[in-house]
Amino acid sequence: MCDNAAVRGTLCAGVIMHLGELEAFDAVMRMGSTNRAADFLGISQPAVSRAIGRLARSTRLTLFRQVGGRLVPTPEALSLHEEVQRAFVGLDQLRARAAMIREFGAGGLRLACYPALGLSFAPKAIQRYRAKDRSGHVTLLIAGSNAVRDMVASGQADVGLAADEIDVSRVSTQPFMSAPAVCVMPAGHRLSSRQTVSPTDLVSEPFIALSPDDTVRRRIERIFAEADMQTRTVVETQYSEVVCNLALEGVGVGIANSMTFRASKFEQRGLVARPFHPRIAFRALILTAKERLKSAQTQALVAALHDTRKQFGVMAAPTMTDD
Repeated sequence: MCDNAAVRGTLCAGVIMHLGELEAFDAVMRMGSTNRAADFLGISQPAVSRAIGRLARSTRLTLFRQVGGRLVPTPEALSLHEEVQRAFVGLDQLRARAAMIREFGAGGLRLACYPALGLSFAPKAIQRYRAKDRSGHVTLLIAGSNAVRDMVASGQADVGLAADEIDVSRVSTQPFMSAPAVCVMPAGHRLSSRQTVSPTDLVSEPFIALSPDDTVRRRIERIFAEADMQTRTVVETQYSEVVCNLALEGVGVGIANSMTFRASKFEQRGLVARPFHPRIAFRALILTAKERLKSAQTQALVAALHDTRKQFGVMAAPTMTDD
């Protein structure tokens, strides 16, 4: 995209830049000197300097200044480097895709998952898929929900699993999961004898919270605010998997995704889960590309995802009101 200030425009306005020049520039930016960049790239220091000079001339930007004997990047160089790094991510993805095609052909599937389902649930679904098609090759990509959506929308992934809080205007979606929240704690904890856990039970407990931008975290905070109570948060983390691991270590109690609890077999490791009331659901969507026909392999993978979800007794669509 070319929506930044002038520097982004130089990348999109017919300026000719060669990969070697960008690699030299990236190396100098990361290593801090042309000598270290040359060692990193395996070329001579004069070759690095010439590449930087050509890049500066083609972009008509001053990229570095000598300050006290050190090479200091200008603000223009810092902004340009952000774009170069983004471009290199795309090149890395192209190289990985080319390697996969060389080894497995063009028929491999790419499944992108947000961590709540990617770390433990997705491997089980992939095993189910491959049990029916031993020749099937799957690449599993773990990323945040917004990144999963972008990968599906751009064709970098065939199927995605993401939290339902994202903007889905660029992809096709169907409900995948509505997993109830559970309160997790070590075996023998005073709350483990309860049938359910309520906000009142948690007021005095060290609490392991999800990150502030998480939808479920915001619902929990709203419930506590309505009850005029507060949690005693001792740790914040992005993922239910980590909430469960921290609770297993005795750090505190937390509210986690019941699918994560089941798929990672935390009960067998000594963790206890009790339903949290008022009920809250962790919801997920299956994402596929718009206006693109699903191959038979893609349909088989989606079916395996649904079958694996059913194995854990988790509903596909919301069955409760928690907003």
